[in-house]
Amino acid sequence: MNKVSCLLRAHRLKWGLHQKDFRALIPHTGHNRVSRVERSLRQPNAREILAYGLIFGLLPEELFPGLVAEVEEAVLRNAYKLHQKAEKDTSEAGVRRQAFFEAILARAADRVRTRGK
Repeated sequence: MNKVSCLLRAHRLKWGLHQKDFRALIPHTGHNRVSRVERSLRQPNAREILAYGLIFGLLPEELFPGLVAEVEEAVLRNAYKLHQKAEKDTSEAGVRRQAFFEAILARAADRVRTRGK
């Protein structure tokens, strides 16, 4: 993970929260966990991402744009590969899988178009 975690620290400091205060808001988190996530030594887990979003009223891509982009790229790459395999399957289930993968890729294309505006 790269320096996108700095956004979490910036939002915490904007509100004058110490790591100790912030950690108290996050369910089931360890003593040094906030520091490690902020310094990009650890990736936030799903529970933490949800908690950070609730605390700051922000979407994951606003707090962790690099992580979201990394995950999105991997999912799309995998969806494309699976779509290529599904194209060879003309069964009813294969056609449904093709439509499913096409929907994933179409949503991604819509997001790219929306970001460009």
